[in-house]
Amino acid sequence: MQQFQFNIQAKGGAGKSMLTYLQALKQQGNDRAYFVDFDSSVKSSCQQLRFLQGKTPSRFATMSLLDSREKLDRQLLFENLYELSQKDYDCFYLDFGAPESDQLPSLFSKDYTIEEFKDVQDQLNAQFIFNVIIAGGSAYEPCTNYLQKITILNGGVFETNIYVNESTFAGTPQLIRELMAFRSATENHIGAIKLYGDFDITTAPHRSILQKISEGKGIEAYAFIERIKMLKELSKI
Repeated sequence: MQQFQFNIQAKGGAGKSMLTYLQALKQQGNDRAYFVDFDSSVKSSCQQLRFLQGKTPSRFATMSLLDSREKLDRQLLFENLYELSQKDYDCFYLDFGAPESDQLPSLFSKDYTIEEFKDVQDQLNAQFIFNVIIAGGSAYEPCTNYLQKITILNGGVFETNIYVNESTFAGTPQLIRELMAFRSATENHIGAIKLYGDFDITTAPHRSILQKISEGKGIEAYAFIERIKMLKELSKI
C-alpha cells in the first residue's frame, strides 16, 4: 500500500518546506520515496531538494493544483494523486504551499466531504496522512486555528500529526504543552506531536546548517559536528 504524506499549513513561513527537506534528507538513500512540490507561491522545495533532482530513478517533481482563477482544483488534485499512484514508489511526500493548504478546509467542507476524499484513498489503495505544521510567535494563533479546522473536518478519518517548528517556540514552552493538551482533548484524532527544526541562528554551526538547507545540500555536504546535529534532527521526525 502506497503512503501519501500531506505537509500542510495555511500560514506562510511556518516551516513546511523545512520539514519536507528533513524528510527528504532522512530518505536520501531510499529510492522508494518520492517528493512533490505543490507550492505555487515560493517553490522553496525546488531549491531545497536540489540534492534529489536529476536522480535515476526520479525522486522529485513539481505539480500544480490551482486552476486559472488560482483556486484549488478538485479535479487537478485527484488527477495528480492518481498520476502519482501509478508510479512505482512506496511513499510520497507532498509539500503543499500556503495557498493550497488554505483552501483545503473549504474543499473538504464545500466541494465534497472528507468521507468522499477517503473514497479516493481507498480507490487508490493508499494511505493518506496529514502533517500539520505549527510555528510559534506571531504565527502560533493562525497556525493553531488552521489545525483546529483540519481536525474538526477530518474527525479522525485520516491519520493527522502535528509537527512543531521548535526553534520558533524559544521562550514559550507553555505553547507546546498547550498543543499536547489539545491532542489529548481530541479523542485520539491527533496521532502524534513531533518536534523538529531546533536550529539556533546565533551559533556558527547552525547558521552553516541553515545555509546548506537553503542551497539544497545532501547529507554528504555536512561537516562532522553538523552531521551529528542533522542526524539528531532526522531521528525526531
